[in-house]
Amino acid sequence: MSGHVIHRGAFAGSGARTGVPATGAPASRWLAMLARMARAIEERRILGSLDDRMLSDIGINRLEAEREMARAPWDIGSRG
Repeated sequence: MSGHVIHRGAFAGSGARTGVPATGAPASRWLAMLARMARAIEERRILGSLDDRMLSDIGINRLEAEREMARAPWDIGSRG
């Protein structure tokens, strides 16, 4: 053995596809998740400021908007 260490994921799913080096992937994923959570918080705050006519324009009603605003910041998947 040569003593070289190949980290798991060094080839598949590494920076070749994402632009992120394999060694920084966990930190990058964490920062990306925090950015998505911050964006969700801001978008839900904006959603709360819309009046009923504006909500109707985007195809939701007040109840649906309130449900979306009540979601936790880390709950960022789609609901359907």
